[in-house]
Amino acid sequence: MRDSSDLALLRLFYPIGTMISPEKTGLEGAKFRSLISSLQRAGFVFNVTEREFSLLREPELLSPHAILARLRTNTIGRDVIVFRETSSTNDRVKQAGFFGANEGLAIFAETQSNGRGTYGRKWVSRAGDGLWFSILLRSRILPNELPRLVRLAAVACAEVIERSVAKPVRIKPPNDLFLENGKLAGFLLETSNDWNFQVLGIGINIRSAPLLPGCPTAAMDQFSRTPISRNSLAAELLEGLENWYLSKSSEKVELAFESRSSM
Repeated sequence: MRDSSDLALLRLFYPIGTMISPEKTGLEGAKFRSLISSLQRAGFVFNVTEREFSLLREPELLSPHAILARLRTNTIGRDVIVFRETSSTNDRVKQAGFFGANEGLAIFAETQSNGRGTYGRKWVSRAGDGLWFSILLRSRILPNELPRLVRLAAVACAEVIERSVAKPVRIKPPNDLFLENGKLAGFLLETSNDWNFQVLGIGINIRSAPLLPGCPTAAMDQFSRTPISRNSLAAELLEGLENWYLSKSSEKVELAFESRSSM
């Protein structure tokens, strides 16, 4: 996916509005037009002048191309897959892990029929309402340290989300994010002594939030002046996760987690 010709071309059009002439791409005219047509069939809309093209609009649905075109990571998001519907993205990543998929694989779904949270609770994941995704990790930290993966994910996602909503995001231990007084996101880590990998599941309410008995909920669009681009946010989250996963010490993770937990 990351090496496809149409994806390489699409990267040139970001940020959205960038003007590109076919000559500057190094592609022959027929090849350029063929790739543009392929992207148009995938839902990308281009503005065309006499000599230049620009990206006018990308798909509202989650698109691997729209996510990958923004990514500059080395590990997290090594490959991105989007399902229109699946039982659970954690289940899909688990299957991929058993078959030897590389660390960093990220699987998203528009909706899950059997999404789950901690203690086997059902996670409501309606189509188009949020980001529901899982990441394959092959961390070598000790089993008793694995909860740190959830803590660093919570900190990383809180940082990214704050940039869009301009409000503080609080962590409610062990694995929830709260915005104002409502539950915004949750994390689920699945692993086993028999596996050589971990599955990190993440769910974030964006368009709207489900009504949960006894638990106030929140969605990002409630606190943003403009609708959140789910494709853009997905790329930002993957980059933030890689930064905390690869670059931050365990001490920094714990301090940042405790700081947000006591807000």
